[in-house]
Amino acid sequence: MRVAAYTLGCKVNQYDTNAMVELLERAGFERVEFHEEADVYLVNTCTVTNTADKKSRNMIRRLHKNYPEAVICVCGCLAQRDSEGILEIEGVSAVIGTEERSKIVQIVRECLTGKKIDGVCEIGNVFEEMPVSSAGELTRGHIKIQEGCNNFCSYCIIPYVRGRVRSRGADSILSEARALAARSVREIVLTGIHISSYGQDNGESLLNVLSDLNEIKGISRIRLGSLEPHILTREFLRELKNMEKVCPHFHVSLQSGSDGILMRMNRKYTSAQFLEYIANIREAYDKPAVTTDIIAGFPGETEGEFAETCTFVKECRFFRIHVFPYSEREGTPAASMECRVPMKVRRGRANQLIEIGERLEREYAEQFLGTVQTVLFEQETDDGLAEGYTERYLRVRAAGMLGTLQNVLLKKYKNGILYGEILK
Repeated sequence: MRVAAYTLGCKVNQYDTNAMVELLERAGFERVEFHEEADVYLVNTCTVTNTADKKSRNMIRRLHKNYPEAVICVCGCLAQRDSEGILEIEGVSAVIGTEERSKIVQIVRECLTGKKIDGVCEIGNVFEEMPVSSAGELTRGHIKIQEGCNNFCSYCIIPYVRGRVRSRGADSILSEARALAARSVREIVLTGIHISSYGQDNGESLLNVLSDLNEIKGISRIRLGSLEPHILTREFLRELKNMEKVCPHFHVSLQSGSDGILMRMNRKYTSAQFLEYIANIREAYDKPAVTTDIIAGFPGETEGEFAETCTFVKECRFFRIHVFPYSEREGTPAASMECRVPMKVRRGRANQLIEIGERLEREYAEQFLGTVQTVLFEQETDDGLAEGYTERYLRVRAAGMLGTLQNVLLKKYKNGILYGEILK
C-alpha cells in the first residue's frame, strides 16, 4: 500500500507528519511523493489563521477530486478544532487531532476496510513519543522536544488545539540526536510549540539537554527554534555561549513594538524589557542573527501604535522579520475585541513592515561581505551551484559540495542570497 503526506503550517507539524509516515512505513506501507497516486493520503493541517484553514480544506477537496478511491486521513490542529466539520467534507475517511497520532497505523487500516473514524480525543498531559529516525533532509534534522503552550496570548488558538506544556524526556531527545548523527545529519534544530518552557512540567533543563547535545560526535551545529524573550537572561546566554555548536541565531517572538498592543495581546513583557533581552544576546555574541514575528493590524491598533512598532523594529535591528496580518480566531479573546482594523489596512501595514524587514535583512547580510563563513551545503540550485546556510542562517550559494561544511569567501549579495567562492 502506498502512502503520501502533505503538511501545512509549522516545523512541528512537519515533524509530526514524518513521525506518522515512519510508523506506516514500519507497518509495510511505501512512502511516495505527494503528487503521485497513493492508496492513503495524510493531510496534516494548520489552523493559526483563516488562510491556513482555507488551504487545508482546499487541499482535502482537491485530493478527493483527483483520487476519489483513496483514503484521506486529516490530522493536526484544524482537525482537533473542528473534527465534525472536517469529517463532513466529501472523501475524508478519518480525522486525528494533536493527540494519539501514534495510532495512525490502526486507524488507516480500519479506513481501508471502509470505516469512517473520528479519532480526535481530549489532549492529555504527557508528551506523546513519536521519534523520527530519518531527518527527511540531506543535512538538517528537526527534533521535537516539547508540545503545547501555557501562555494563552489573546490572539492565539494554539493552546486550545495543542494543549498545555508537555516536555519530552532528555534521554529520548539525545537518543534521537545520536540516531540522526549516525545518518550523517550535521545540524539539528530543536523545535516545539513553546521550547522556552521546556522542562517546567518534568523537571528537565533545556541548558542541560543542550550541553549533552553539544557533546554528540557527528553533530556540527545545534540551532534553537522560536524562543520567548524571558528565557534570554545574561545567565542563560553565558551558559549557552560555552557550547560551541549552538548557532548564534535567535528567533525571538515580538508580535508588536507597542506596549498598548502587547498588553492587549497578553504578551508578558514590555517593549523596553524585550529590548533588554536582545541587548543580552548582543552582549554575549558577535553579530548574532536575531529574527522575529510581528502581527500587523491587531484589534484597536491605531496609526500611532503601528508607528511605534515600525520604529521599534528598526531599533532592534532584526536580521529578518516574519509578518502576518492579524487573523481572527474564533474562541480566542481577541476575536471578540472591538475596533477591528479593516483587512485592507492590515495588509497595507504588513507590507510596510515587510519593506522595513527587507532593508534590515540587506543591511545585516552585507556586513559579512568580504568575510569567510562556514556554509553547510544542502541542495543544488538551478544555476548549477550549491546552496546552504551559515551558522547565522545567512543563505549562501557557491560551487560547494552537498552535505559538507565548507569555508566560503562572501562576495556579493542579491535578492536575499549571498554568493561566494569556496576556499580550499
